[in-house]
Amino acid sequence: MNRKTNKRTTAAHLRRMDLAIRNWQLEGEKAARRGDADLAETYARDVEDLQAIRDTYARGELDSARSMIDSLDTLVRDQIPMQLYYHLFPNR
Repeated sequence: MNRKTNKRTTAAHLRRMDLAIRNWQLEGEKAARRGDADLAETYARDVEDLQAIRDTYARGELDSARSMIDSLDTLVRDQIPMQLYYHLFPNR
């Protein structure tokens, strides 16, 4: 893959990740509106984890991003867009 394609692919992965993070934030906001403070807090922590993975990937620290993903609960890991996940873990 050439450098220009790689930048384009990375940008697409980041846009998808941004959307996934925003969707998870919205779920947390819904929980808060329902009065479920514990669930809202769980979503907030998940969003922080997803944002950290996004930022780590954006810096090109792929091994660190993989490690962070592997430490997530399955439900949170499932929020990572498939294209990005399989880019980082092509053999899974």
